[in-house]
Amino acid sequence: MNVICHNCKTRLNIPDYKIPEDKDTTFKCPKCKEKVHIPAVKQQKPFDEKKRQVFHGSSDEQLNALVCIESDDLKKKVYSLVKQMGLNTEAVTNTKAALKRLEYHIDHLVIIDDAFDQNKGVSGIIDRMNTIDMSLRRRICLVWLSNKFNTNDNMAALHSSVNYIIHLEDSSHLEAFLSRALMEHKNFYTVFSDSLKLAGKA
Repeated sequence: MNVICHNCKTRLNIPDYKIPEDKDTTFKCPKCKEKVHIPAVKQQKPFDEKKRQVFHGSSDEQLNALVCIESDDLKKKVYSLVKQMGLNTEAVTNTKAALKRLEYHIDHLVIIDDAFDQNKGVSGIIDRMNTIDMSLRRRICLVWLSNKFNTNDNMAALHSSVNYIIHLEDSSHLEAFLSRALMEHKNFYTVFSDSLKLAGKA
């Protein structure tokens, strides 16, 4: 696995066999000696109906995904993977098509990358997400595949108005990271919605 030290930004190539699949691990950067955290990346099996209910509460709700990726090879990989996860998946080629799709559909998972639509797509889609009704926005897990930030960089995700960031070099573990992103998104907003109900605001 390719890992980037959050402190000195050194890129490290850690052999997969040295990384536990079922638990988080930490090691020292050989350059700056800071601790580098690697989350568990155990591969998940394709979604079944029980997992649909875990993520979205009802097996009757149609799960949709929108893939906004420039590279044909990466787009095919992500499209195929998300389909295997059990989501109805649509891939678009430009920002206009993406925004039109978002206007008329609820996509529970939206995946974008840095290069989409000549680098304009990311800002266009994020701007759209920032203007939609919050009750709808909470239902969308926006994942950014990026070379600019480390996987699980929560501060960068918050600052960029996305739910989850995955570094492109971690694409070999994409299914595990996407599964985690969807689960964390579901869990967070379940707690959020329950809190609103207790406060009498939902």
